[in-house]
Amino acid sequence: MSQQQSKFPYITVGISILLGCLFLVFFFLAVTNQPDYMPSQQKQNIQKIQPAHSSTE
Repeated sequence: MSQQQSKFPYITVGISILLGCLFLVFFFLAVTNQPDYMPSQQKQNIQKIQPAHSSTE
């Protein structure tokens, strides 16, 4: 078995681990940040805007 063939499984495992970690980081960020279009976030934004409008009038 040549040196090139023996390195191939390690490179494949390394790339797989790297891609898995990137996916987990992306998934974690997607779960922890609540987007603006969610109904609960829209209610919070409306509650923040209404006191600002009432205090300026």
